[in-house]
Amino acid sequence: MIRKTTIAYTLFSIALCYIIFPWFFEKNLFFNELLAVMGLMVLAYRRFRTGRHFISQCMLLLLGWSAIHAVISLFRMDSLYFYFRNLVIAYSMLTYFVGYHCFRFLPGFITRIRHLLQIYIGVFLIIPLPRLLFERFGVSVLFPALIRNLSNHRALPILILLNIIYSITYKSFTSFIQAAFYSLLLISPGYRFFKQVVVVILLIFGVIFVALQSNLEIISQHYNIYDMIAIHEVMSSNPILSLDGNSTWRLVLWKQVLVNQFPKNIFGLGFGTPIIKYFPVEDITKAHTLPYVLGAHNSFVYLFGRLGLIYMLLTLLVYRYVFKEYFYYKSFYYSNRTILIFWSFFASTIIALFNPVLESPIFAGSYWLILGFLARAIQQRKKAFIANH
Repeated sequence: MIRKTTIAYTLFSIALCYIIFPWFFEKNLFFNELLAVMGLMVLAYRRFRTGRHFISQCMLLLLGWSAIHAVISLFRMDSLYFYFRNLVIAYSMLTYFVGYHCFRFLPGFITRIRHLLQIYIGVFLIIPLPRLLFERFGVSVLFPALIRNLSNHRALPILILLNIIYSITYKSFTSFIQAAFYSLLLISPGYRFFKQVVVVILLIFGVIFVALQSNLEIISQHYNIYDMIAIHEVMSSNPILSLDGNSTWRLVLWKQVLVNQFPKNIFGLGFGTPIIKYFPVEDITKAHTLPYVLGAHNSFVYLFGRLGLIYMLLTLLVYRYVFKEYFYYKSFYYSNRTILIFWSFFASTIIALFNPVLESPIFAGSYWLILGFLARAIQQRKKAFIANH
């Protein structure tokens, strides 16, 4: 009989290859789908029991809500092809249960592969490889696993430095934002300060976003999939929008999901339906698919469009729970090294804020896998707290 350790290590090896080389292993071997199927099998082996843990309960509600959309979308979709392309949002969530139920095997696996990771990532963090061999921002979720000697004063500065190098070598603005976020964690004395800073940042962005609505709407005047005239008109309409074309396109996409799709996005547009009307085109032969499959370059915004307010509320509750846990019990998580899982999850969160992640088979599985690890780590902290009191 195959040992559970062997099964878990095999799954972790698949996940590792999936994170570092997603453009090969997902494109050719469908590793995201494989991990999702294994998540379902692990859940079935556990007789579909996840306990009363808060994050797991939120996941079950989210899966249930996604299942409702999957059924309703059969009557709303434009084609089965686009329906299944969008369905990746729902089935990728099953990878959560691989992380949740196999967590106890993770420390041993990390110990065995850390040295190899340090060599591979250390070398090619300086010497850039093609995206096929080294993902240009996704590998950052593995940086915490490189840290052998955990210290309150050294670990976060190391992660900040690694992400700055990563952002320069691979020209990744996302990695620079990760470095900035780790810096915020480093200087935050507690949850209240962190929450206040995040709220202020969101309010400032919200005010700017609202103020730019009329400028972003210019995209509709001369939009054409064969040229870039419309987006340049948007950029020239405001100094802020003229700073960076990629950022301006992101704002245009976010407006379409958040504003143009209102009020349909309150319930959610479901799967197999168009959600984007104006979009950048790199390959003209794929232009007809982009309204259905192009992400908004912010997965939380995009999933709000697809799954509605229920998704957003559940997500906000999970993040509030996670950040409170991080700041209130930081010393405990440092003591047993599970603080590293928080940092990996925060990295995957920053990636999802600026890239198609949860709607893409290239990245979705890694996000849900790490959340599964994190949920189990938090559950262990709670059990230890009860045992000691």
